[in-house]
Amino acid sequence: MIHSITHLSPSNETTPCPYCSQHTSVELPATYRPVYAYCGACGKKFIAERLAEGFHTLTLEAAPCFSDPDCRELEMAGTDEE
Repeated sequence: MIHSITHLSPSNETTPCPYCSQHTSVELPATYRPVYAYCGACGKKFIAERLAEGFHTLTLEAAPCFSDPDCRELEMAGTDEE
């Protein structure tokens, strides 16, 4: 069985801000790791996350912990076994 591997590369995308709907630029990493983005119009921080097809944006208030880069880092760091 042959599996196709998709190689991602960093990309710059334009998306409506989830707070004010103004178009803003988002830099997505070459991984599925969520990142913070900042709206140039309203100045608010929001989350951008790659999906299997495309990406989506989330407000900080609506994002689950696993989609929030800071919360995700804390949760994953807490799973280390000694």
